Amino acid sequence: MKNFRIYGKDNKMKSYKAFDYSNGFFVDNLIYATIIKENEYEKAIKAIDFMNSNNKDYHFELREVK
Repeated sequence: MKNFRIYGKDNKMKSYKAFDYSNGFFVDNLIYATIIKENEYEKAIKAIDFMNSNNKDYHFELREVK
């Protein structure tokens, strides 16, 4: 089973950071990042599309945990 994390950045950040979806914060320690299970993938994609369309200063994406 695959797992995914949400990564994002604002327009001023050079690189993407892991995101804690529950609290709405970028995190440095991956233990605090939200894990998305494979069966929640479609729901997560919709949430990320919503976040991207409503936050023009930020960009979010879903990445597979390796």
